[in-house]
Amino acid sequence: MSSKLHPHSEITISAADPKITERGAGPSANSLLRPMMSQRGRFISLKILGVICLVGLWWIASRILPEDIFPGPLAVAQTLAGNFRSGVLLTHFSDTMRRIVFGFFLALFGGIVFGTIMGLSQKMEAFLDTWVMVALTIPSLCFLVVIYIVFGLNEFSTVVAVAISGFPSITINVWQGVKNVDNKLLAMARAFEISRSRRFYQIVMPQILPYILAASRYGLGIVWKITVVAELLGRNSGIGFELHYWFQLFNMRQVFAWTLFFTLVMLFIELAVFKQIELRLFHWRPATKF
Repeated sequence: MSSKLHPHSEITISAADPKITERGAGPSANSLLRPMMSQRGRFISLKILGVICLVGLWWIASRILPEDIFPGPLAVAQTLAGNFRSGVLLTHFSDTMRRIVFGFFLALFGGIVFGTIMGLSQKMEAFLDTWVMVALTIPSLCFLVVIYIVFGLNEFSTVVAVAISGFPSITINVWQGVKNVDNKLLAMARAFEISRSRRFYQIVMPQILPYILAASRYGLGIVWKITVVAELLGRNSGIGFELHYWFQLFNMRQVFAWTLFFTLVMLFIELAVFKQIELRLFHWRPATKF
């Protein structure tokens, strides 16, 4: 027995087998999820292929160059495992990460505050843009040297130098993000007499969040580089200190091992933190089709 409920849908009911089948009622959830899953699978496969190619090129280069100059992946992995077993790896890594975390969040907080102020106020933009551009053009090493001379070789100097180095790039990204806010939405909000605080949190902030995330990624890259340089010049612990120590001894296995470890940590932060934030907050954004 069949009963037609819709011109494009037919439901068939059988007394012997009480299953309901529907034909022509549109795509099912599985058919919609299948392309997304296959696309994600291709994305992961390409990432794995890229890593394999990188390790392969590294191995080829290690076979061409002398091992004491360019050690191979296996030798570096063995050295890294030895550092981990001895406990020295986690000790210096914790010192470096502490400086990075404090410096990064200081730079991020200052960049968001000053970038937002510059984007919302033309007077503050005219007053501060020269300062920000000057700070952006001065090499981070100059900030580091001056701060070390003024405040001494201590943790405070290192964190301040790291924060100042990352501050200009974060500020510029947030500043441009605020300037790109849709003014029509703000005009509509003013017409409905919505308060300034609600306009900021419900209209401005959602539109500048992608810029803040991009600024965070770029700023973190600057922060960890200058942290390693700061440890190389003026600290007695950290990954930068270890790199400088083993370089003086011309032990390239250790140099490669510490570099590889820190690179893996930064990749983990990108994939496990920033990428997950992006997927959660901006999953609605469609892919660009050119």
